[in-house]
Amino acid sequence: MNLPSVTRVLPEPVRKRPLLLILAAIILVALLVLLLRPTKSNLQETAWHEVKRGDFTVSVVEGGTLTAVSEVVVRSEVEGTARIVWIVPEGSYVKKGDLLVELDSASAQDQVNQQQINFEKAKFSVEQSKATLEIQRSSTNSDFLAADLKLKFAKIDLDKYRQGQMQVDLMEASNRVVQTEAQLKVNEENFVNSTNLAARGYETKSRADSDRLSVLNSHNSLIVATNTLWMLQQFDIRKELEKLESDVMQAEQELDRVINQNKRKMMQYEADLLTQERTLQLNQEKLERDRKNLEASKIYAPQEGLVVYQVGDNRFSSESLIEGGAVVRNRQELLKLPDLSRMKVTIKVHESHVTMIRPGLPAFVILDSMPEQRFRGVVERVAPLPDTQSRWGNPNLKVYNTDVLLSDTVPNVKPGVSAKAEVIIAHIADTLSVPIQAVTTLRGNQVVYLQNGREASPQPVEVGMFNTKFIEITKGLSPGDRVLLSPPFDTQEKDLGGSVLAADEKPPIPSTNLPPVAPTAGGMPGVGNDSALGAPVARAGGDRRELPNLEELRKQYDKDGDGQLNEAEREAMRVAMAERFGAMGGPGMRGTNGPAGGGRFNREEMLKRFDTNGDGQLDETELAAMRASLGGGRGGEGRGPRRDGQTGPGAGAGSGRPGSTSNGAPVAGQ
Repeated sequence: MNLPSVTRVLPEPVRKRPLLLILAAIILVALLVLLLRPTKSNLQETAWHEVKRGDFTVSVVEGGTLTAVSEVVVRSEVEGTARIVWIVPEGSYVKKGDLLVELDSASAQDQVNQQQINFEKAKFSVEQSKATLEIQRSSTNSDFLAADLKLKFAKIDLDKYRQGQMQVDLMEASNRVVQTEAQLKVNEENFVNSTNLAARGYETKSRADSDRLSVLNSHNSLIVATNTLWMLQQFDIRKELEKLESDVMQAEQELDRVINQNKRKMMQYEADLLTQERTLQLNQEKLERDRKNLEASKIYAPQEGLVVYQVGDNRFSSESLIEGGAVVRNRQELLKLPDLSRMKVTIKVHESHVTMIRPGLPAFVILDSMPEQRFRGVVERVAPLPDTQSRWGNPNLKVYNTDVLLSDTVPNVKPGVSAKAEVIIAHIADTLSVPIQAVTTLRGNQVVYLQNGREASPQPVEVGMFNTKFIEITKGLSPGDRVLLSPPFDTQEKDLGGSVLAADEKPPIPSTNLPPVAPTAGGMPGVGNDSALGAPVARAGGDRRELPNLEELRKQYDKDGDGQLNEAEREAMRVAMAERFGAMGGPGMRGTNGPAGGGRFNREEMLKRFDTNGDGQLDETELAAMRASLGGGRGGEGRGPRRDGQTGPGAGAGSGRPGSTSNGAPVAGQ
C-alpha cells in the first residue's frame, strides 16, 4: 500500500492533528522568544545611570497625625467608675462654662446624704467630749486643792510641834517635877514639926500620921513627874516628831498621786476629745469630697474650643469608647479642647534615621486634606526612647516619636488629619550622586559597577550622606560616568543568612564539649595543621592512622543519646583514642600514660607558648615552630608493646624520650 492510499484511508481529524500540534509548538516558541528577549532600548534606559553634578538634599519622609501643641484635657474626676448619661457631640464648638459631660450621680448623692448623717454624729460627739473634759477638769482641780491643803496642814502641825508644843510639854513636865519637889520639902517639914509636937504632947498622933502620909504622896508624885519628864524627852517628843513628819510625807505623796491621776485622767479625756475632733474632721473632709464628687458628675468647659473625643493610643486597651452609656474610670481622659492657633505633626522615625534627626531641623508638611499646599515647620522634639505601642505587632520595629512644629498657620483644619512631613537633614550643593541601589559591597569595600564598553567593572567609591533615593559620592566617580543600576550578586560577599563574619575571615577556636584530638607530628588537627579529620596522618614511628570524623565519634560514644558527651562518655573516647593513636608527650602536652592521662592537650598553654604576636591564633610561622618543637620532643618514639600486650604506637618501652620511664611517666626529679 502506497502513502496516498494510506492518507486516504485515515479519517480527516487524524490527518490534521500532527499539523495542528506542529503549528502550536511553533507559535509557542515564537512567543517565548519575544517575551524573553529584552528590548535593547529599555535595557539601555533602565540598566545604566549617568553620573551628574547637582544639588543633593538629604531628608527623611514619614507620615503622621496633625495635633494641637497645647490642649486642655477634660478628665473624669468622679471616684471609682461612673456611667456617661449625656455627652456633647464631637466636633461641637463650646464656650467656657458650657456643659460637656454629665455622669450618673445617684450613688454620689446617696454617699453625700449618708456622710451628712455621719458628720452630725461626729459633731455631737465632739461637743459631748468637750463637756466631759470640763467636768473632769473641775473635779481634778478640787482633788488637787484638797490634797494640797492637807499637805499644808501637815506641815503646819509639824512646825507647830517643833517650835511650840514640844517646848510647852517639856516646860510643863519640868514644872511638875519642881512643884512636886517643893511640895515634898513642905510635907517633910510639916511631918517633922508634927512629930516633934506630938512627942511633946502638943499635937495629936493623927496629925503626925497625916503629915507622914503627905510626905509619902509627895515623894510618889515626884517619882511620877520625874519619870514623865524622862519619857517625854526620850520617847514622846521623838514619836510625835516622826508622826508629824510622816503625815507631811504622806500628804506630799498623796498630792503627787492626785497630780498624776489628774494628769492621766485629763490626758485620757483630752485624747478622747482629740479623737472625736479628728473623727469630725475626717467626716467633714469625706463630706466635702463626696460633695465635690457629686459636683464632678457634671463637667463644664474650662475654656472655649473644639470638642475632640479622646482615643487611646493602645489598641489593646480595655477602656471603652467615649460615648453615651460608656463606663469611665477616675482620671480617665474624656475630651480634649485643643488650641488651634498652634499645630504640630507627630511622626514616627525609624531607628536607622533617628540619629540624623535633631531639634531645630527645618521640615515641610503636606496635609492629606490639602495636598496642594505645603506648610513650613521645625523639629521640636525627638523622643529619647522608642515607642512601645508600635512594637506590639512587630517586636523588632523601633520607631521614635518626633514632633514637627508648624511655623505656618493652618487654616480651617481640625486635629487628627493625616499628614506627611519631610525633615531636611542637609542640603549639599554641587555634588555627585547616584541611585542608592547602584552602590554595593565587594570584598568589604563599597563599589559601583562602571560601564567599560559593553562590560561593567567594579569601581571603588567613597560615599557620604544619603536619602531614600540617592547617595552622595565623594570620591571615585566623575560627571558623565555611567554606573550599573543593578550590580551583580556577589555570592562570596553576600550572606542571605545574615552572618556577621565574612566568608574568608578566620574565627577564633571555639570551645566544645568534645575532647580535643591528640596532636601529631605534623601539627594539631583543627589548629591550622595540614591534615584534616579522617585523613591519614604520618606519625614519628612511621605509623599512618586514620583520624575518625568528629560526628562519627559523637554518635559512637553518645550512649544516652542526648546529643552531647558527658564526662564518662568523653573519658571512654579518650581511652579509645589513646589506644588507637598512642600517648603523646612534649611541652604543653599530657600523655595517656603520664600524670594527667586521657590523651588530651592543653590548648591554652600551646597558644601561650607559640603565639608570639599575641593575636590569639597561630599563623604559618608559629605553626611551623610548634611542629618542629613537637617533632623534636618525640624523635625517639617508636612502636612497642602497649599495656594490653599488643604492638602499636605510643608504647612506653623504647620510647627514647629523656626523663621518661618505661610506662611513660616522668622520672622523679625531672
